[in-house]
Amino acid sequence: MDTLVLLASTLSPSRLENEIKNGYTARLLQWHDLPRSLLSISGRPALSWWYDAAKTVFKNVYIVANAYNYKHYERWASGHDFPTNHILNCGISVLSDIAFVHRVKKCNEGAMIMTADFLYDSDQDSWFLDLVTDLSTKQTNQLFTYGDKQTHLLCTMGHDILESLASLPQTSTLYDALNIDDNKQQVVKVQQPSTHLYMDDSLSLDNFLSTWLDYFEKRREGSCLAKTDVLQVKAYARVGLMGNPSDGFYGKTISMLISNFWAQVTLIPHNKSESEYGNITIMSNPVADPRRFSTMSSLANLIQTDGYENGDRLLLACCKVFYCYCNEAGINIDTQQGFKLLFDTNIPRQVGLAGSSAIITACWKALLKFYHVTNEQIPLEKQASLVLSVETDELGIAAGLQDRVIQAYGGLVYMDFDQQFVEEHGYGKYERLDSSLVPPLFLAYVARPEDSGKVHSTVKQRFLQNDPEVIEAMKQFASFTVQARESLERGDHHAFAQMMTSNFEQRRKTYGDAVVGAANLRMVDLARQHGCVAKFPGSGGAVVGMWDGSDETTRSQDLLKLRHALESEGYVFVELTPMGDQA
Repeated sequence: MDTLVLLASTLSPSRLENEIKNGYTARLLQWHDLPRSLLSISGRPALSWWYDAAKTVFKNVYIVANAYNYKHYERWASGHDFPTNHILNCGISVLSDIAFVHRVKKCNEGAMIMTADFLYDSDQDSWFLDLVTDLSTKQTNQLFTYGDKQTHLLCTMGHDILESLASLPQTSTLYDALNIDDNKQQVVKVQQPSTHLYMDDSLSLDNFLSTWLDYFEKRREGSCLAKTDVLQVKAYARVGLMGNPSDGFYGKTISMLISNFWAQVTLIPHNKSESEYGNITIMSNPVADPRRFSTMSSLANLIQTDGYENGDRLLLACCKVFYCYCNEAGINIDTQQGFKLLFDTNIPRQVGLAGSSAIITACWKALLKFYHVTNEQIPLEKQASLVLSVETDELGIAAGLQDRVIQAYGGLVYMDFDQQFVEEHGYGKYERLDSSLVPPLFLAYVARPEDSGKVHSTVKQRFLQNDPEVIEAMKQFASFTVQARESLERGDHHAFAQMMTSNFEQRRKTYGDAVVGAANLRMVDLARQHGCVAKFPGSGGAVVGMWDGSDETTRSQDLLKLRHALESEGYVFVELTPMGDQA
């Protein structure tokens, strides 16, 4: 048999569901109207535990619901890789439900029928999966019960029985169905599962919760030694020194980490004594990522400054990508112990300093430490690509590899995103350079920026359409990067400054002043008025620059005057401190 039917139909709410519906605590409000099989057990809907096991045995799994809970199962299906067209809306009686599935989905090889209220755990109840696996290979008609109750746990029905169901009265039992045409079938009694079957309509919410807390407490007693140390991991802001934005266009760039700004992720392991031992909790930072506001005015002002993006989704997406990659790569991680995650950041938002990437990178490195995954298991170049996929593939955020590469490697890195190499390997060619080669740098940025993503305009679309002007511009950015590296390696800071100016002018020509923005143009103009050069370190909202005067004795005075000029117009000025290798 390759078909499993999970009966989730309920004509009326149970005692447990009524208690939830009539309660208004924060926890109960999250569970309002949920059927029992979708209530959260150790952070997951109960049905999910069984489905993970069922899909390894059965080709087709169908859930029969009714109007009372049909939409809830559809929403569950959309988040658990379950075909929504396998959620069937019926719920008249047990036999009618089974007959309905057979009529609509055929089930020509017969089917196995099970209550959707059963929670299965492969670590504790492998005997049950063995039983189901064995029965799925046979054409049998059997009914299994447990304990002293005649409540069904599981039954198997061949095609002949399924064809005859429509002729039976709706009040018939599964036992009656399996004895059609005097084909007597013996009821098989199986051992009481260690997991709790909560089909009893009289089950209270307190009993439900206490049963599962006891169950998972027993599970963790046999787990490996729990981790107790709190992990705090930082990832630093970066400045693109040369070649950007060609990292998104198969170009070349030089990028550097700076220690002035960072994002920090704190991972707090759960203790074995905690009821939420196996849970993963994303905690909201009241400053960096607030969820509570004193007034409507404070809410509106914060959104106007920081936008609608939040760090919670970055952490969630990072955890998902990390877990899925480890599974696919055969990297064994023990997920029985859970943790709390909290992030903080002082990286200015929306000014192109890789703030989002830093949050994800810090989370990624915290997960590496918590699960003891090494750089040998996931090489740095692959880590950078995976961190990028968190934003591009999971969240649909336009981004390039440069940020993730420098935050993975640290220090100063030369990056070659040769198209053939990237398409073949999924990452570029990266070389660490000596950070001491870089002259003293400053950063200026807009105190109240607009959305930095607007700076890219239609250039990406034109590049994909093989616009010759854009193609040539990206070649120029790559050429500037090669020349800038050569300048640094021979200690020619003046030549490096010229490349910074060339990089900015090429960007201005390619994107246009309207996209570059008046505030950004003003920062570059002020820098030039005071013997300095400047360019974008990222997507816009900030400039990175250096002094390029002819008289060394005026350097300090020129930079001080520039600082005063920028600050008088509302910009922020910072002298940068390079950050060493982080890997």
